[in-house]
Amino acid sequence: MVVICFRSVGEISEGFNLPHSYLYKPSVQELRLMKNLAVACMITLVLVACTSRGDRRPERPEPSPERRAEMQQRFLARWDQNGDGAITCDDVAFERAELFFVLDTNEDEELASSEYRYAKFEDKSFMFHVFSEVDTDTSGAVSLKELQAVTHSQFASIDKDGNCIVSDEEAFSAAREKMREDRTGEGREAREGRGGGGRRGGQRPGGLTDTSAP
Repeated sequence: MVVICFRSVGEISEGFNLPHSYLYKPSVQELRLMKNLAVACMITLVLVACTSRGDRRPERPEPSPERRAEMQQRFLARWDQNGDGAITCDDVAFERAELFFVLDTNEDEELASSEYRYAKFEDKSFMFHVFSEVDTDTSGAVSLKELQAVTHSQFASIDKDGNCIVSDEEAFSAAREKMREDRTGEGREAREGRGGGGRRGGQRPGGLTDTSAP
């Protein structure tokens, strides 16, 4: 086997015009070439191993049942707006009613375009819905029902099966994802102004002054 290896190296080093024989003593040039090839192979194997290890993300350990329950309870406290012990579309409707009250500064029970434009500062979902789109009956104003009909983008991303009820597993997954984002700093801005700050007395949402035209 060793002799055949030597002959193969001799074939690789054809450019050196070295003699070929099944039984011969490798020259200094051939030995040097074999050494270089062996070193190159070792370096390649080390680089491949390091690259593969770097691409492999460590598996996150499963939290204990107590920790899991704690995460779910904290998530529930943040989303259960009507206090019924569950996270459903009713909570979104409740939150939107709170937001409607905040936006309706003249208390006429409808939102003009000058009032509706502040909605996006409280709930990022409204960044993707212009006034004319939300005013489905083209009355020139947005009613509470129309405001509540706008899909809550964050709730929709949590309610994976779209049944309007966030299950324990969905709540846990969302809570775990939020923790990951908090560690990496991702999505922090997207979570600001989740909706319904509950301000009273006609205070402008977000404490902002909009000087743009209606």
